[in-house]
Amino acid sequence: MPPPSYLLLEIPTMKSLFAVALLALGAVASAQTAHMYEQERPLAAGGAVALTLNVGDVSILPSGSDRLRLEIHTNRPVDQETMAGWIQRFEIAGNRATIDIHVPKWEYNCANDCGSGVALYVPEQSDLQVGLGVGDITIRGVQGNKDVSTGVGDLRIAVANPSDYGHVETHTRIGDIHDFLNHGSDQSGILGNTEDFILSGRYHLKASTGIGDVHISEDGKS
Repeated sequence: MPPPSYLLLEIPTMKSLFAVALLALGAVASAQTAHMYEQERPLAAGGAVALTLNVGDVSILPSGSDRLRLEIHTNRPVDQETMAGWIQRFEIAGNRATIDIHVPKWEYNCANDCGSGVALYVPEQSDLQVGLGVGDITIRGVQGNKDVSTGVGDLRIAVANPSDYGHVETHTRIGDIHDFLNHGSDQSGILGNTEDFILSGRYHLKASTGIGDVHISEDGKS
């Protein structure tokens, strides 16, 4: 004798159970992967921030507060725990922050959806020390000393007031220099270019790249 029809309605089929399981797994996966991972720490204005990164573009902007926020952005969704593991060091000691990030080589073939970058939001008054292996560095809206270098990539540093700067050093082995601080000078040449001059301000700006261009511009302009 077949079971009553009301019992058949209450017994889920294997097909429906499998569909529910797939939906649950998809929800867990989407919760664990993302295009961005972030950490935030308190840091008073007038401090110093040191960042080292092996590969990826870096942008540094003012946070608008006494907070330091680090964001890692990826073109492809990555597990949050995996991205957290790329941060080898994120320490605050007094008024100095030290951040070391190592992004591993992507383990699969891809066209334009691989890669990552770092956005760092710092107090507006902060000294910056940035060392990058491969990638571009962009800095805007931050006042203070700057020691910035990349092995391969362009440097773009926007300054609000030229009178804030004293000693200015820029260098590229292969590339051009466009320097708003040096009366808008442009230097180009295959063998590289170097500038080293003194202004009347108190901040030291040092920017160097192995292969790439150095752009020092007025803040708010390209």
